[in-house]
Amino acid sequence: MKLVVFDLDTALCQTSAMDGLAMASAIKDVAKCRIEPETVRELHDFASIWYRATQRFPSARDLVDLQERFGFHLRRQFLIRPSVIPANYGLIEQINLLQHQKNTIVGLVSATSAAVMLLKAHAIGLVCQTLPLATGEDADSLPGILLTMQARVRRSFGFNFESCDLIAGLAWRGAATAAQMNHYLPVDYLASGSVQIRDGQFTRSSKLFSFADY
Repeated sequence: MKLVVFDLDTALCQTSAMDGLAMASAIKDVAKCRIEPETVRELHDFASIWYRATQRFPSARDLVDLQERFGFHLRRQFLIRPSVIPANYGLIEQINLLQHQKNTIVGLVSATSAAVMLLKAHAIGLVCQTLPLATGEDADSLPGILLTMQARVRRSFGFNFESCDLIAGLAWRGAATAAQMNHYLPVDYLASGSVQIRDGQFTRSSKLFSFADY
């Protein structure tokens, strides 16, 4: 069995100007201070974003409120700018194909909230309601999110996987090591591990995968 996990924010729907604008508005709502939208380049660490804006460490309540307001303002951004949502459609296609592969479970993680994850997934046309999910609401660190995903898959699907792959940006590399997962950058995964359909059959284009899975 194989577990293949994709990070929504660094692999599928990359952090964009809309995220920065939404975060700036959320910081203003919750912390009553300002952060420049263009400084928000990644969403993997809400605590660091908070600290940069306020110069103080956030409480658990602060982070919960920040997540909630970020989701509210991001929804507004998607309504205002529906045509500029960035998406890696090559990887989205891979997810759709992998879901039909024998002995493989596809998971989705995000350092944001479940509400934001579902909002982004819907905006880029990714059907994820049947996928195991883990977010920043489940753990307060990236390794914790990955370990939550692994535990959730073991409980829900009842198997121990032989390997775990994580497709995510560089910010997740240390977390992947801590969770004993193989880390691949999105561009590398597409280049050397893409799934294709030929004559109605699934084929793999690299040694990242085994034909014995079929």
